[in-house]
Amino acid sequence: MSSIWDIINIPFGYVIRFCNKILGNQYILALFLFAIIIEVVLLPFGIKQQKNSIKQARLRPKEMAIKNKYKGRNDQPTMQKMQNEIQELYQRENFNPYNGCFPLLLQLPVIMALYYIVIDPLHYVLGVSQSVTGAFTTFATASPAAGGLGMELSSNRGTIELLSRLDNGGGIVEALNNFQYFHFSDEAIISLEKAAARIPNFNIGNLNFGLTPGWDNLVLMLVPVLTFVTYFFSSKLNRKFMYQPATNEGIDARQQACSNTMMDITMPAMSTFFTMAVPAVIGIYWAFRSWVGLLKSFIMSRIMPLPTFSEEDYKAAEREMASKTKKKKNTKSGEVRAVRSLHYIDDEDFEDTRERALARKAAIEERERREREEEEKGKKRLFEAAGLKEENKRQDEKET
Repeated sequence: MSSIWDIINIPFGYVIRFCNKILGNQYILALFLFAIIIEVVLLPFGIKQQKNSIKQARLRPKEMAIKNKYKGRNDQPTMQKMQNEIQELYQRENFNPYNGCFPLLLQLPVIMALYYIVIDPLHYVLGVSQSVTGAFTTFATASPAAGGLGMELSSNRGTIELLSRLDNGGGIVEALNNFQYFHFSDEAIISLEKAAARIPNFNIGNLNFGLTPGWDNLVLMLVPVLTFVTYFFSSKLNRKFMYQPATNEGIDARQQACSNTMMDITMPAMSTFFTMAVPAVIGIYWAFRSWVGLLKSFIMSRIMPLPTFSEEDYKAAEREMASKTKKKKNTKSGEVRAVRSLHYIDDEDFEDTRERALARKAAIEERERREREEEEKGKKRLFEAAGLKEENKRQDEKET
C-alpha cells in the first residue's frame, strides 16, 4: 500500500481501534459499529444521489412520451434520434444524469480503502508499520527449523488470519530473537510487543472467524452462503427504493428485466467467490454493510420519496410533447411542418432510409394536394349551387 492510501486508511483504522476498545476487544462487533459509522459518514453523498434521482423521476412522464413516440422501431438511426431528444429534454429541464454518478465515484476510494483496513488490523488497527508487518508475516510463515512459527495461511490477504492463529502474544519476542533470516530492531520488537498485548478477538464462541472458509472449516462455509443470500435479496429490495430508468413495453422492458436478472445473480456470485478467498470475518462485515446500506435506502425512500404518476399524468405528458412537435415551423417556408407517421420520423436524415423516406414524403404530399383540390372543388360546387338557388329565387319573385 502506498502512502497516499495510508492518508485515508490510518484515520479510519483509529476508528476501528476505538470501536474495538469500547466493545471489549470483540473485532466482529467493532466492525458492525464501524459499518454503521461509515454509512453515517457517507450519508451526504447518499442524500445528493437521492435528490438527483427525484429530479430524474419527475421527468419520467415526458421521457416515456419520447420513448413511446419511437415505439416499434429499434434501428440505430431511430435510437440515436430518440436519445438526442431525451438529452434535449434534460437540457431544457436543467438536469444532468451524471450528477448521480458523482457521489458514487467519490465513495469508491473510501470503500476500497476500507477493505484494506479491515483485512490488515496489525497495521491499521494495532499501529504496526508496514515494513514490520511484512517481516512479521515472513517470520510467522517460516518453518520452525528456521526459528519461525510454521503457520500455513489459507489467505495471503492482510493479517487477520495470522493474528487469529496467535492464541496470545506470549512468546513472540523470544521466537523473534531465534529467527535466522533477519534480525528485528528493538523498535520493531517493542511495536510487536504492544500489538501482541492488544490482539483483537475474532471468535464468536469457539468459532474462529479469522480463518478462511474451506473444507477444513466447513462451518465457516456458511459465511459465503450468507453473503450470497444477503446480496441477492438486498439488490432486489434496493431496486424498489431507487429510481429505475424509464422503459416502454416490448424489447426495451425485456432487455431491462434480463439485465436486472443477470445483475441479481452475477454480483452475489462474485461476492461469494471473493468471500471464500478471504477470512470469514470479511464476509460477515460485507453482509452487515449490505443490510445497513439497505436500511439507509429504505429510510431515505420514506423521508425523500420518489414522485409517483397516474395514467392521466403520462397521457398529459404525451399531449404536451405532441403539441410541441406540431408547433415546430419550417424555417424556409414559414408554414407549419406536416406531421408525419411516427414510424418514419426524420428518416430522410439518414443514408440508409433517405430514398424510401423521400418517396413516402412525396406520396404523402401528392395525396394531400389531391385532397386539397377535391376540397376546393367541393367548395366551388357548393358555391355554384348556392348561386343557382339564389338566381332561381329571384326569377320566381319576378314571375309572381
